[in-house]
Amino acid sequence: MRTLEHLTALWTWPFQVMQANIALAETAMGIPTILGARLPIIGAAIFNPWAANHRELTLMVSEKTKAFGQSHRHFERSANLFRSATEANARALGNASMARMGPAEMFSLAEKNLAAAASLINLPSNSIAPIHRRVSGNAKRLSKPGK
Repeated sequence: MRTLEHLTALWTWPFQVMQANIALAETAMGIPTILGARLPIIGAAIFNPWAANHRELTLMVSEKTKAFGQSHRHFERSANLFRSATEANARALGNASMARMGPAEMFSLAEKNLAAAASLINLPSNSIAPIHRRVSGNAKRLSKPGK
C-alpha cells in the first residue's frame, strides 16, 4: 500500500537527510579521482584528436547527461505530486466548508498531501542517487592501475 510507504518516509526523514548527505560527501570525494584520470585524456585529445581515447571522451558526456537526466526526472516527479496536491487543496477550499466532500474525497485529498510530503522528503536522496552512482562507479573504475 502506497500510503504506508509515504507514512514511513515521513517517519524516517532524518535518515533520508543523512543518506543524501552521505551521498553528497562520497560524490565530492570521488571527483578528484575522476578529474585526475580524465584531465590527461582531455589534454591528449586536444593535441592529437585522432589518437584520443574516444570511448572515455564519449563516456564523459553520455554518463553526465544520463545521470543528470535521471536526477531531473526525480525533481519533476516530486513537482508534479506537489502540484497535484496543491490543486486538490485549492479545490477543497473552493468548496468553502467541505460539506460537499464525502469521506472518499477527504481520504483522497489526504493521500495526495501525504504523497507530496513524502516525495519532498525523499527528493534530496533520490535526486543525488543517479549522480552518486555514476561518480562512485567512475572513481572505482578510473582508480584501477592501468587506466
